This record gives sequence, structure tokens and C-alpha cells, in this order.
Amino acid sequence: MSTDEGYRTSKCALVTVGASASFKPLIEEVLSDAFIAKLKSLHFTHFIVQCGPDYDYFESVKPKRNPDDPDDLEIVGFPYKKNFRAWFGLAAESKPGERYPRAKGLIITHAGSGSILDALDFNTNLIAVPNPALMGNHQSEIAEEMERQGFLVQGKLGSLVDLLNEEALNTPRKQWPPEPDPESVFPGGLWDVIDLLMPRRKLGGDQGRARWLLV
Repeated sequence: MSTDEGYRTSKCALVTVGASASFKPLIEEVLSDAFIAKLKSLHFTHFIVQCGPDYDYFESVKPKRNPDDPDDLEIVGFPYKKNFRAWFGLAAESKPGERYPRAKGLIITHAGSGSILDALDFNTNLIAVPNPALMGNHQSEIAEEMERQGFLVQGKLGSLVDLLNEEALNTPRKQWPPEPDPESVFPGGLWDVIDLLMPRRKLGGDQGRARWLLV
């Protein structure tokens, strides 16, 4: 699809594993033939993978682009970028009047609370995949509660391809930030989950207010 100015409408899928912890099984799955084929069938044009410490693995298995097909899926990856949050916007639907049009795409993130909160700021589809190797799998509890409240879809390793379909990508997501849900075991939503699961650390000396360090 192109605009009157000749720019093709892009549709971007973005994967993030975080800055430091390895999540090689996720990268392996999203680079599988089946997953790449599903992205192409859903008319994605760009696929960005933030790899953390698994960048060398990404480079060794990244599918090569077909030079004879100008519409082939473009796949890029990198370990991390300081301004990485800005990249999330590439997966969001463009606003009226933007020069380079974008269709609503997809963010697949590890289920760390910080990455989830960043992704929720953008108008796009969101799948959170818990990394079972981290902190007693607290990420599963965060993802489950956020899915229950309608903010995202919890993905599980081994079944991500099954989550990618037109219906899932067109299902409206509940507006963020939420109103408190008094019937939830976590009525404050994600913040209550973080309060229960994440360690505290005081910043700024003995008069500093306690703040959360989000992963």
C-alpha cells in the first residue's frame, strides 16, 4: 500500500528481550521459518529484534532478505540502544498527517514490568512473553494479571505463531492507564503486582523516597 506521495505504508513487528538478560529461546522462536512466514502473510514489512546479549546468535541465524523481492520482510537486530523506547513508535499506527505512514503493528516483549509499561504508551498490539529463567518466573504473574485486565496478550514459548492472526491483531486493547479494579486480587493493577513481587531500594540518601527499580 502506498500514499499519494509514493511512500509505502510500513507495518512493523518489534521484539525486545531487555538490556542484560539472555532470552535466546524467544529469539530462536521469532526467527523460525514458521514465525517469519506468518509475519509475511500478515503483511508486515519490517521486523526489528533487540537481542541483548544474544546478538551474535541473532546474526548467525537471521534469515537473509531476498534481493529480487523489494517487498520482502526487512529484518534488523541490535544488542540495545539508549533511546530504544523511541523504536517502539515504529510499531504504532501513524497519526494523520505524518509523512511516512504506518499501520498498527506488534510489539513482543519479555514480561519485565519496565518494558511492558513502555510498550503500553504506544497504540499497537502487545504480547508479553515471560522469561522462565528470571527471578522465580515472577514475569508470568505480571503478564497473567495484565492479560486478565485486557491490556496485552500473554505469550508462551512454543506457541507464538498461534497468536498471530488477523483477529488477534485487530482486537481493541483496553486503554492505559487503567482505572482501579476492586474485584481483582491486585486492585491497583500492575503496580500492586510489582509491589508484591519486586525488591525495594532507596535512592538519594536516607531522605530519599523509596522507588521501584523496574526490570
